[in-house]
Amino acid sequence: MINNRSVIRIRPLIGAVLLASALAGCAPAMAPMQVPSSHRQLKLCTGTPALPPNNLASNPNYREFSIDVIDSTGAPTMGLTQADFVAAENDRPVPIAYFHAEQGRPPVSVGILVDKSGSMVTKLPMVSASVGALMPKLDACDEVMIYAFGIEPILVQNFTTDHALAGERLKLVGAWGQTPFYDGVQQGIGLLNNSHYPDRVAIIFTDDIKPLIGSSLDNASKSATRDDIVSLALNSQNRFFLIGVGQPKESRGFAVGVGPFMLGKSVVNAMDPEDLGKFATDLGGEFFLVAGEPDDNAPKVIARPRNTSASTGLFTPILKYAPLAADPGEIQQFATSAASQIDRHYTIGLISSGQPASATHISITMTNRPSARTTVHEIKLTSPTP
Repeated sequence: MINNRSVIRIRPLIGAVLLASALAGCAPAMAPMQVPSSHRQLKLCTGTPALPPNNLASNPNYREFSIDVIDSTGAPTMGLTQADFVAAENDRPVPIAYFHAEQGRPPVSVGILVDKSGSMVTKLPMVSASVGALMPKLDACDEVMIYAFGIEPILVQNFTTDHALAGERLKLVGAWGQTPFYDGVQQGIGLLNNSHYPDRVAIIFTDDIKPLIGSSLDNASKSATRDDIVSLALNSQNRFFLIGVGQPKESRGFAVGVGPFMLGKSVVNAMDPEDLGKFATDLGGEFFLVAGEPDDNAPKVIARPRNTSASTGLFTPILKYAPLAADPGEIQQFATSAASQIDRHYTIGLISSGQPASATHISITMTNRPSARTTVHEIKLTSPTP
């Protein structure tokens, strides 16, 4: 015989299991499928980064770095000169041999990587709004690729300079299933590395909700780990923006539909900015927060299991949520800050000691701007033509 106290204890567990089934699905990871894509208006532009003098480029010990400088408000710091920077190799000062401030930057390849796992079901409208606000702020020559990752990843839009088209196609993406986050980011970066321009930016949208058991950004990757993605980022020329979407203070409860009733509290609106911020720092990138509130006037979105006709025992999950909507001003603030950071960066070249890159640590910092944050990425130089 089950007493009332036992029922109280059992119901949250039933809810947790059913919600996990509804949001996660059960399919293995699959290769990306491609939504029929349009290549119209892929109007690439000529434009190459400024090159250092030949005597530097031909030096086998010459190393070059792209530097982004962000002030305390998240805006790029402009008007800096070589005197504003200091460089060191293994904590020993190194003279700056080459300095260049971008003026009228070359075109950029932008890869937008979108988490479409089940917990993103209420958040995808905010992702679409954020991308829609960013697109008009890009340069007309910039190319954009959109990749949605999950149990069934989708190449939503191959590289195009039709920014409005890219924004519209993102609205076709739905959410369900587990979160192969590291696999998805690895695959997305691989696609981005096939871009037409050497200057690349990866913009990653996710929520990082915590599962019932354990605490992880990822619960389904088969081939990549967190360390793999960090190493991949730090050894690439790509710049990384990580955008957390959701409600930072939403409690981690559970919700399940039993007939017409809802039990528990939803986790689908949740988002963990602390873990995402740390991961962005590990990538050498920038973290943005886009928070939202339920839009009760919008049509409800439904979290479905993979087989929507299936039931679990006596219960059939009927999970309906109001989609989240962010303040329009916050969306514009994100778009303006991200676009301005894409626009502005500095290039610094050094003559290193000649030791293997894996055995040295290069640091480039500001001389007298303690509140500024510098993001440093080494530029992979091609060997000079004899």
